[in-house]
Amino acid sequence: MKTLLTNAKVWLGKNNFAEAIGFNSFKGKIFFLGSDHEANQIKDEFDEVIDLNKKTVIPAFTDGHCHFIKGALVNSQLNLRTAKTKADFENGIKKYKSDNKNGWIYGGYFSNANFKEDILLNSRTLDEICDDVPIIISKFDMHSAFANTKAIEQSGILNKQNDFTPEEFIKDKNGLTGELKERAMNFVTNSIPPASVKERTGIALKQLAKLHSLGIAAISDITLVEDLEIYKDMIKQNKLLLRIDARLPFTEFENIGKYKDEFEKLTKNIKFNSFKAFYDGSLSSKTAYMYENYKNTNQNGIRTEYVKSGEFIKAAFEIDKTGFQASVHAIGDKAVADLLDLNEELILKNGHRDRRFRIEHAQHIQEKDLQRFKDLNVIASVQPSHLFSDAKTSSEILENPTLEHNYKKLFDIGARVCFGTDFPVVSESPFETIYYAMTRKTKDFEEGFVTENRITLTDCLEAYTIENAYATYDEKERGNLEVGKLADIAVLENNIFEMSPEEIINAKVSMTYFNGERIF
Repeated sequence: MKTLLTNAKVWLGKNNFAEAIGFNSFKGKIFFLGSDHEANQIKDEFDEVIDLNKKTVIPAFTDGHCHFIKGALVNSQLNLRTAKTKADFENGIKKYKSDNKNGWIYGGYFSNANFKEDILLNSRTLDEICDDVPIIISKFDMHSAFANTKAIEQSGILNKQNDFTPEEFIKDKNGLTGELKERAMNFVTNSIPPASVKERTGIALKQLAKLHSLGIAAISDITLVEDLEIYKDMIKQNKLLLRIDARLPFTEFENIGKYKDEFEKLTKNIKFNSFKAFYDGSLSSKTAYMYENYKNTNQNGIRTEYVKSGEFIKAAFEIDKTGFQASVHAIGDKAVADLLDLNEELILKNGHRDRRFRIEHAQHIQEKDLQRFKDLNVIASVQPSHLFSDAKTSSEILENPTLEHNYKKLFDIGARVCFGTDFPVVSESPFETIYYAMTRKTKDFEEGFVTENRITLTDCLEAYTIENAYATYDEKERGNLEVGKLADIAVLENNIFEMSPEEIINAKVSMTYFNGERIF
């Protein structure tokens, strides 16, 4: 079908606009951009002509960093994201237990930044709420969690506790606290019986519909091997209407040929060109790897066991040598600097090429390292919505919180920056991300946190569209509205360029197109 959208504000990038856009769902591409007058001359060539009554048309969003399948499942679990008091925890857990009669109680994703009272979380607290069903509730960053005694016993971690560091398996003078971080947390959560493929596919399809309603047509997905069976099921149902840049773990490098061959026969919507690894932990769990110690501690975070073992650096060189892309989680300033050093080593050993190495999060950058992003063509893949918690947390635990989320300076020097959410850590809404990037306002910083790092709307939109396409080597195919490019398009209810940030956070999408086909 040939579709013509007229009487619109069609954003072409920067401060350039057209009034009409035409595209073809058969070829999936844009073939007309121009004025309403020009569109009127050719309107008879189209199967449908839609008067948008001055609505804004932009490229469909790409979420540059999300956990799609995991996020969908998280949204079906215990929700304590807005918990402010101990009573909120008690009521939420008891209601979830009542609604889900069998199995584990898991989820949570609470944030200390929301607390209105001192809440002591440990295994004893959770046992008081419920001691007959295993419970594990995670912080929003999913790098630490709290388990009750039943979960600790049933998981078998007591027999494996020597496999974890004291920073991961937390004890106090009374013994185990129930607080688990990083690998210890993963050990316990891996004990939870998984839902069936059918159940997980149904949950994923509901999440996909929500992405479409937000104008999202592509994602860079932090993909787990077990997610692939869900994608296959969605493909079989002809329902995978989403471009997926799948970023498998570094440890799956030797299996990449199998995955590429298998999925190339099924769909063009998933590609395997990149691998993901963790260099450090998270800010709120004090495991992000910093130059300076955290306040009132004698430790500066961690490098993951994969990094410390030497396996990470070995895999990074091999992945790079074969032409694949690496994207590595690094939150602390020392972790970021180490990865910039690694890029210099990659160039020395494997030579210059268009590698587009991605540092995921890169939210704490030393001034001396900013220019290196541009010089080395390293992409900062960032998530401004994390400010909702990081502003307060960094002020409480870091000696110099002004470096937190300071990637505005990368925009200023022309380095590459792309936006994502890290869903389900925060909402999947691009409008929420844009709000935080533009205002840096949080509950504890009502006028804005380090306001000189606010980012303009145009830079935000480009970071969410063409820069995300660049970050996946797709800038010639999609990411902006241009004749010959893929017709992945979002139509907004209002003119986003005339809205305040407080209005943008609640912006609505009227229609979303994927390959020129209306999907919302």
